[in-house]
Amino acid sequence: MPVFVSFRMKRFSKNNPKSFSDLVYAKTKLIPRGCVTTYGQIAQAIGKPKASRAVGNALNCNPYAPIVPCHRVVRADGKIGGFAQGAKAKAGLLAKEGVKVRDGKVVDFEEKLFVFGK
Repeated sequence: MPVFVSFRMKRFSKNNPKSFSDLVYAKTKLIPRGCVTTYGQIAQAIGKPKASRAVGNALNCNPYAPIVPCHRVVRADGKIGGFAQGAKAKAGLLAKEGVKVRDGKVVDFEEKLFVFGK
């Protein structure tokens, strides 16, 4: 007989982020459709400019997708970087939003780049 376990997901609130991951998710949620930003941009925006790798780790464990659109975060060189469902899935999601990817890199990266605070 199967056993069912109920997990209560922590409610995400962009108004009161508590952990490093919550700060990352709150900033990521602000990236507009059709744009991308970098792991480094998010790290700077949360006041941790050297934490771009930690930002990537937090996004890899994103329990709020697609509400928190982690697929819109790419590497500083415009390459799409990692994604829990694979690079092909990430490129597909970006394409649906009007962001073209060719050879694993965002086409017109500078034009598609969203910078926080602008």
